[in-house]
Amino acid sequence: MSAPSGPPEHQRFATRLRNALEAAARRSMKVNPGECWQVDTETNVFLSRAKDDFLTPDFMVYHCPDEPWTPIFAEDVVIVGEVLSPSNHIGQMLTKQARYAEAGISEYWEVLLDKQGRRIDTILTYVLATPTDLPAGVTPLRPRQYALVSEWSPDVHPEIELGHPFPLTLTWEELDY
Repeated sequence: MSAPSGPPEHQRFATRLRNALEAAARRSMKVNPGECWQVDTETNVFLSRAKDDFLTPDFMVYHCPDEPWTPIFAEDVVIVGEVLSPSNHIGQMLTKQARYAEAGISEYWEVLLDKQGRRIDTILTYVLATPTDLPAGVTPLRPRQYALVSEWSPDVHPEIELGHPFPLTLTWEELDY
């Protein structure tokens, strides 16, 4: 049994992001031959070695496995991303985000589409953070959570530029429909 996939617009933009991220990963690997990155869509990320719990992000970047046909574990993943469309329920997305954080995945991206499903409206990038500076006796409900670190919009930013996990410049033209 599997969950239904999102509408075509959802799949289209997940694929466009995957393709743009893979192109950036390939450029980085040419300059740094010791690096090896894989970028995929709709691939299970196992949250434990027992392979009894997993999530399926819309797109992800992870370290290349040593052997072919190897399952992907959370410890190998550096970015997971979700394309949010009207079919997504906010409670489910928050739960999924919390589970990615608890698994220790260092970056989480949310991709918001415009109302017509014709373009990306905003990309939000989060990094894994541990709450600090809490008052004495206060314990966070979730010891690992994501902190929003950047917000990219085609109306404000000509391109998306990040330096991790590899140098990354994405143009909106690459992602437009």
